[in-house]
Amino acid sequence: MPELKREVKPVEINYVCDACGQGMMSACSTMDPKTGDIEHRCLICDHQQVFKWRSYPRVEHHGLEEKF
Repeated sequence: MPELKREVKPVEINYVCDACGQGMMSACSTMDPKTGDIEHRCLICDHQQVFKWRSYPRVEHHGLEEKF
């Protein structure tokens, strides 16, 4: 099958802390392969939170014509 190429742009995705509402959450452990849990910590208030199958911050790539 031939290659298909298209232009994409990187999009940074962050999660704002639920506790202080100002800090960004940052992954502080690797994903537990059994549960999908990834522990995160707020960079300002040190609040801890667990996300399933999502790590912050992260970068996704979207086509230039795509709406997100």
